[in-house]
Amino acid sequence: MIIPCHPRNLPTLPRTRESVAAAAKDLDVEVIAVDDGASRGPSWARNRGLDRANGDYVFFVDADDTVRPDFFRKPVAALENFSADVCFFSDGTTVRRASEFFDGNAAVRAKYLPAFFGYSFEDVRRWNAGGALDARKEQGSVCLAAFRRSFLERHALRFDETMTFFEDAMFLSAACAVAGRAVAIEDVLYDYRQRPDGNLASGLGSARHVDYKFKALAFRKRLNESCHGELWGYCEASCVLSALELLRGGHLVSFLKYIADPVVRKAFRGFPWSISTISRGVRGS
Repeated sequence: MIIPCHPRNLPTLPRTRESVAAAAKDLDVEVIAVDDGASRGPSWARNRGLDRANGDYVFFVDADDTVRPDFFRKPVAALENFSADVCFFSDGTTVRRASEFFDGNAAVRAKYLPAFFGYSFEDVRRWNAGGALDARKEQGSVCLAAFRRSFLERHALRFDETMTFFEDAMFLSAACAVAGRAVAIEDVLYDYRQRPDGNLASGLGSARHVDYKFKALAFRKRLNESCHGELWGYCEASCVLSALELLRGGHLVSFLKYIADPVVRKAFRGFPWSISTISRGVRGS
């Protein structure tokens, strides 16, 4: 159980640890709390925790959230029953997951890469028309997943410490790109507290968010290359979406830099453009 700890979390950490202790009763659970007093970020802290972990399974908790009594038992039982690499479960604020089992890497990718990694052309067209972008998205939080540690070590899965925005979704995408089996259970096992000054809430529209677009592009290219070019179908529409978001946000210089990338240009050529798509982007800029 890995908990990144920042000084701002000190008031809530005792409540978090109390809930973890209750869930760990009569179980052999090692709690690894990593001090991030230097503000190096949750990715850095989680990686230090992974380096120290010795158990068969890995869980993550943030230091201002709490877990429910079956937080350890039910995911471990599912991982064992299905010989799975990763188990997903729900929190108390989002739509509950359905209980599902995905056997084989192709099945895992088909289910979870659209949820964490990339959009389809149809997703972007729907968003451009004013509809919901996240129709197939799931909350990309590693706190809503349990991992077999041997799986993480076999594939050298770690968090990108340069990422301070959507780093959870990147880690989950990398895991789902190589997982042989995944299971989801409908149980609500985690209680997430959205902080008004939290990483996501405070970053949208910022310079950090713009920088994230380029880092996410680099991550997608690296992951696609490591998977022998098999993932780019999940990436093309996301490139178009990021470019349009930069344009609509008034970040013209960043937009021009982004679309200068060869893979982004190729994605633009393949996107089913329409006059309304282009005009919306121009009006937004």
